[in-house]
Amino acid sequence: MSALPVHRWFVGRSVLLTVLATWGVLTGFAVLGALIGQMDDLGKGDYGLGHAALYLALQTPRRAYESFPMAAVIGSVLALGAHAAKSELVALRAAGLSPMRIGATALMAVAIVVVPLMAAMEIVIPGAEQQAQALKLAAMKHEVTLAGGANVWAREGSEVFNAQGGESRVVEGRTVLVFNQVRVFAFDPQGRLAWIQEAGEADYDETRGWQLRDVKRTTFSARSVAVEQFDVQSWATALRPGAIEASLQHPDLLSTMALGGRIEQLKRNGLDAGLLLEAYWARWFFPLTTLALVFAALPVAFGQQRSGGFGQRLFIGIVFALVARLVQPMLVNLAKAYQWPIVLAYALPVLLLVALGAWWIRRR
Repeated sequence: MSALPVHRWFVGRSVLLTVLATWGVLTGFAVLGALIGQMDDLGKGDYGLGHAALYLALQTPRRAYESFPMAAVIGSVLALGAHAAKSELVALRAAGLSPMRIGATALMAVAIVVVPLMAAMEIVIPGAEQQAQALKLAAMKHEVTLAGGANVWAREGSEVFNAQGGESRVVEGRTVLVFNQVRVFAFDPQGRLAWIQEAGEADYDETRGWQLRDVKRTTFSARSVAVEQFDVQSWATALRPGAIEASLQHPDLLSTMALGGRIEQLKRNGLDAGLLLEAYWARWFFPLTTLALVFAALPVAFGQQRSGGFGQRLFIGIVFALVARLVQPMLVNLAKAYQWPIVLAYALPVLLLVALGAWWIRRR
């Protein structure tokens, strides 16, 4: 019994080191491809090679996150396949380690990386991605705004918010979102326009809420129109700038909390949250899908007893990872086309992969 943990440490260490090495190679290729894509932007404004290097460095955590599932599958197949080719798995099984326990050890090694990677996706990656975009826009002499200078639209209940872009400002040590050329449209229960508020600027503070400045309010009644002017006016609404800011970013770059808040805001107003739901469930199923892929690929590694070398194991791992990666988007598209719950598109592959892996391992 005392020798069993040593065997499991031997397998787990091998899988972990091979997965990390594979992960580094795949992330490096992803960064290299992104660097080539930056060449067309070099020389625009002050954007030079140094800016491009910093931009890519800030984006590297996201590219590492995206590369990990494939690295986990390929690395696990390479590590266990190498042990199988040397008949080391046969020796481990003779020592009392069943294929299921060997597989569990490999999954534990992968999980050691998955857990901190999920935390990085919530804490590090969204902020780093935003800094990267702000750096590039500033270097290329573009205005760093929340909407890139475009119109911002948001809805909350019977009111519709519109602004000509916005920006982040630091006021008394706090970051405040400020929107320019703001218009707020309010509609009555019959869908008729009730009033319009136009403001030169609007900002939001957690303590006092929304403040509209240089305001012109036009109120419509059945037979008349009234116009009022205000220097500063409060706007009572459940709309929060975080929901607006989240709508201006790609869903894949938002934290799970930001995604949940944005989904709730869209559903509350009867708007489609399909893309956000897709990103939300993809985030939750990321660790489960990764571990299920590795589990289903393990029997392929067990099968490499004495046949095939490194090249064959690498090819098998890549093919398996690519096929599995292509199936997921297909199921998501089918779910959207037939209006099935998006969560099924992520849960079904996990269940199928686990069932397939368990069936293969039992046959071994």
